[in-house]
Amino acid sequence: MIKLNIRQALKSKGIENTHQFLMKCDIPYHTASRLLNNNVESINFKYLEKICLQLHCTTDDLFVWIPDSDNKPSANHPLQKLVQKTANETITQKIKQLPFDKIQQINNYIDELKNQKQ
Repeated sequence: MIKLNIRQALKSKGIENTHQFLMKCDIPYHTASRLLNNNVESINFKYLEKICLQLHCTTDDLFVWIPDSDNKPSANHPLQKLVQKTANETITQKIKQLPFDKIQQINNYIDELKNQKQ
């Protein structure tokens, strides 16, 4: 089953006030609540696009796939990239635990990644 996983995507980006973030994307409060609680059967593409633009991500980052126990495709099936990876800590939490020299190394690495052609 494919599910919307916006809450986890926002958490991984360090966004704590999730409702406020979605409302900044011009998503109505009630729709934001349904999206955050995964209480939707469909989503407007316009909202998906706004969220992806703000998070600098693709739609793949907003969905998770939970394979049915009786219908398992092969390990190399394209849906496998949507299987949720468990993340106990956000990157922000991990960085807060590092000494300053390691944070500087991460900052330098991020600068290198930003300068690479995509």
